[in-house]
Amino acid sequence: MVIGKTDQYTVNNVVCELKQLLKEDIPQEYKNWARDGITYVDRNPEADVLDFPNNIFGYMKKEPMPQMVRTLVEGIYLQEIRKGCGMAACNLGALYYTGRIGEQSHQKAMELYELAADTGDIQALENLGYCYYYGRSCEVNYQKAFECFAKGAFQGKIISLYKIGDMYKNGYYVAEDPAEAYSIYSRCIDVINNDPESTKDADADVYVRYADCFLNGIGCDPDTLKALFWAQRAEYEFRVRENAGQPFARQGIEWAVDLIAECRHILDGDINMYQPS
Repeated sequence: MVIGKTDQYTVNNVVCELKQLLKEDIPQEYKNWARDGITYVDRNPEADVLDFPNNIFGYMKKEPMPQMVRTLVEGIYLQEIRKGCGMAACNLGALYYTGRIGEQSHQKAMELYELAADTGDIQALENLGYCYYYGRSCEVNYQKAFECFAKGAFQGKIISLYKIGDMYKNGYYVAEDPAEAYSIYSRCIDVINNDPESTKDADADVYVRYADCFLNGIGCDPDTLKALFWAQRAEYEFRVRENAGQPFARQGIEWAVDLIAECRHILDGDINMYQPS
């Protein structure tokens, strides 16, 4: 991906841009972002230009960015990428990956992740693992995916850890090993319990996998009640994400709901066995 020259963004001229956005006909969440950005600078004299685009993720709903917001966010990121900032490349890549910048391009996302990974950005390495795992803008390559996730897990990335569990469950690159998959998911549960705040973006994904293990006896004895418990927790957390406008939450909801329905079917069948004829 060619990173061309951009305008010189400073905190002061970004604030001027944010004030202009408040006058424009754009969705309210972006006006809230602009208003809070202006207030942030008033309270933080050490504010950096990267604070503005990095903070936008919490305000975005399902709609893509308005063009004027995209121009500002992309311009800041490209400026910082030219300075060698891996975080800027990773975050801009995420906007292209999800399409929330107004254009979905797995190719651009992967190029940006590669730039970021070269600087040592661990989140970009995890994101690259997803590209290789699902073959997004490249051929599926489970070996490279495993290598990316292994490095991420070593650095404490819980998503990388549960993706390694997926690879053991499915036999992707490594030998199929349900017991190892279950063990890895159990470790993820421990991580979440020990640090629920920093693992909020991964808890539902772990819960639904744990439920799947108990329902289908993946690496453990089947336990339908435990499966129902974890599937319900997963559904709740996925719905919270969807309500916040996070992409890909719907797939998680559907998986959890399917597991819940199967659990209830099994449990109702067990109950019916003991009903008087």
